[in-house]
Amino acid sequence: MAILECVKPGAKFGQIILVVDLTVAGSVDNVLGKIQDLGYNPEIRHFNYPSGVHVLAILKDEQHSEAVDNDYLLEDWLEVRSEINADAVHLWRGK
Repeated sequence: MAILECVKPGAKFGQIILVVDLTVAGSVDNVLGKIQDLGYNPEIRHFNYPSGVHVLAILKDEQHSEAVDNDYLLEDWLEVRSEINADAVHLWRGK
């Protein structure tokens, strides 16, 4: 899947981030409720991208000493995408 090969600028080698872009996800209260129902306690961050300011709910931000397998967090990513606007759910990894 192409999304698993997405390398986020600034992501470090071995870093993997599961995130929901609240700017495009829909009703923030509804989305945050669904995220919490899935067992996550997200950290809210904002980033200034060329397209504008985006508010992100960081579900997981992990740093590993070596590159992670392509399947790592795949099930988590698919589960979140099944509950929330799929265009808003990202799995970024540092290569």
